[in-house]
Amino acid sequence: MHCVLIADLAAVVSQHGPAILYGHETIPAEAMTQYWASSRNRFELWHQTMARYRKTEQAGDFAALRSWWHQHIAVIEEVLVTETLTRVIAALAAGLDEAHDEDEVSPVTHAVFQAHLDARNRILKLMLFGRGNSVQDAVRLNRLRQGVERWTDAMIGRLACDHPGTIRYAFDAKRAAEYARDTRGCGGRSIRDMSAWLMNAAMHDTLRRRTSPSAALPEANRAVVSSVMMMIRPDLFDSIGTLKSLWLHRLQSSADRADRVLQEVTSPDIDHSPTADAIDLTSQTYFQRWYM
Repeated sequence: MHCVLIADLAAVVSQHGPAILYGHETIPAEAMTQYWASSRNRFELWHQTMARYRKTEQAGDFAALRSWWHQHIAVIEEVLVTETLTRVIAALAAGLDEAHDEDEVSPVTHAVFQAHLDARNRILKLMLFGRGNSVQDAVRLNRLRQGVERWTDAMIGRLACDHPGTIRYAFDAKRAAEYARDTRGCGGRSIRDMSAWLMNAAMHDTLRRRTSPSAALPEANRAVVSSVMMMIRPDLFDSIGTLKSLWLHRLQSSADRADRVLQEVTSPDIDHSPTADAIDLTSQTYFQRWYM
């Protein structure tokens, strides 16, 4: 799986993040275990790649260094681009734990985020001080880094509209806050959706032009994506496989709640109405059934 497809998944998750957070559903433990294991496996592969570079550098073989860059530049691109999904998932988990007022999911996703941040710092150091890389590739990688940071802040800004605490996972908190204000000021749901899809398409086109055509670690990337898909519950999708909007989640939630209230209000015993609305429970017409 190419790293740009992973960025596409991050964009979709951030776009529908408010709907996911609205449900306040917990993430299955199996999904978190898989996410941790697949991420750690990919980190290990990245570190092995960096170890081969250090070994080649110590040998002082400049031709081998040039060969290393030619063979592994796609790995560097993947470290930079896939951080988008890592930050979005960490922000989403933080929002879920905030909604539940507990620390059940975010410690795992935050640990993965910290490990990815360590790998990214090593890559940035290599981009600055490494030998054997061409100036053209160095410029392209730096432009890729800048683009990834901006797109990621835009995604975190989407989530920060309703959950400001998630903004700590942005590269630039001030820039992400500006994206959050822009998202809130977009207008209605249809305008927001159109703006989001246009942004996702623009991001995909930009990253495709700045990355290599082939994937470096397709199987490792696919394992991480599979674990992320396990986190997204089946009820979040409609009958044709599209993620439901926040508006639809609210509509369904209101309908389910209304059905429960009607069922409980008509029950023969008031003690069997634990979720009935407080307005219905305290209205005069309701209590007339019991005391008048």
